[in-house]
Amino acid sequence: MARHARRSDSDAGRSARVASAEARRLAEREQVSGEIRMPADLAARRARRVSPPKQRRPSGERTAVSARSMVPERTLSGRLIVMTLVALVVVSFLVPTVRTYLQQRSELADLEAGIAEEQQRQDELESEISRWDDPEYVRQQARERINLAMPGERQYHVIGDLTGEDDTPENQEDSEVRTDLPWAEALWDSLVRSAVD
Repeated sequence: MARHARRSDSDAGRSARVASAEARRLAEREQVSGEIRMPADLAARRARRVSPPKQRRPSGERTAVSARSMVPERTLSGRLIVMTLVALVVVSFLVPTVRTYLQQRSELADLEAGIAEEQQRQDELESEISRWDDPEYVRQQARERINLAMPGERQYHVIGDLTGEDDTPENQEDSEVRTDLPWAEALWDSLVRSAVD
């Protein structure tokens, strides 16, 4: 029984040592994780704000922060909110202005293209006007357009077809309807052909 008592004492001592070692590890882990979550200087400042002024601690002593305690999240500062609102207002004023600017630039480009076309047309008309100052060009145009002749010249007009071929196209026979005529003449032609056949 004494042996059994010694074993239970040694088991109790061993379990006490294991428990104290585990408690020490947990305490170190909480301290390290607390310092990771909240640096020591930030924890000290928050502790000074929260703690009443009569409980002053020496400056070298650190405040222990538990890993299980909630660390408040950082909230947005008022300055950040105001700057965001100002940026949104500026963007809302700039968007219509930039859109109007881009529309006016495209209209300006279209107008410049139109001006270039009109200037080219003007140059062509001026060159045509300058051609009309040449007497030979005027004579040529009179002969071609209104069939005028110079005194002493003879003009001949050929009436009819010089080739002497039939008016029917090569791909059509006399019995087929002609497709090269306007519809009224094609109708009359088909009536004449049907009467002849």
